[in-house]
Amino acid sequence: MRGWSPTSCFFPTPSPGGPTTPRRRAELAALPFTEQDWLERSETRSVTGEAGYTVLEKLWTRPAAEIITMVAGDPVGVTRSAIPAVASATISIRTVTGQRCADVAEQLRRWVAETISEAVDHRLTVAEETMQEPYETPQDLPALEALVAAVEDGFGVPAGRMGNAGGGPAELLARELGCPVMFFGTGLPEDRWHDSDERVSIEMPVNGAATLAYLWQRLA
Repeated sequence: MRGWSPTSCFFPTPSPGGPTTPRRRAELAALPFTEQDWLERSETRSVTGEAGYTVLEKLWTRPAAEIITMVAGDPVGVTRSAIPAVASATISIRTVTGQRCADVAEQLRRWVAETISEAVDHRLTVAEETMQEPYETPQDLPALEALVAAVEDGFGVPAGRMGNAGGGPAELLARELGCPVMFFGTGLPEDRWHDSDERVSIEMPVNGAATLAYLWQRLA
């Protein structure tokens, strides 16, 4: 979803599900990444999650479930000695290649039904209208090599293959248009994407526009 730093840019392609292939692991391991740099720039306390995978593999090759909101009682003000009658939470689930949104939604329904006590009245709403099937850009697509070269021309640094933790309607576009979809990143970890204080370094979209110009030439 994001680029890396003002002095190095790597374009993302949605990552495969299932076991991470040796080729994909080698591509991610080749990126100039350190866990400490990630923690500082993303303002993160620690890195946890699925065992056996690196931070970048967790970010771009594995499914994820994130609690986006959680509300109960009075979130601000004086503490009240009252048990909230109602609580709510919003969960965002990232699917990867090899999964289907409908199957994951059914798994979630089963987990809620089997886990939450019958003593608690609860309701699960799945926002099916926002479901987006996972998509992976074909790794042998010749245009990818053109994009690698265009990124290096546009940003003036070596380029590598990242991943994309949010591909939007890529699968729908590829299916309806009958052609593959590619991505390249123009954001930074410190841009706080989607937050109230989101920002952008002007250098990034400017270099991104240059990348597109170089890409058209190379595709021709």
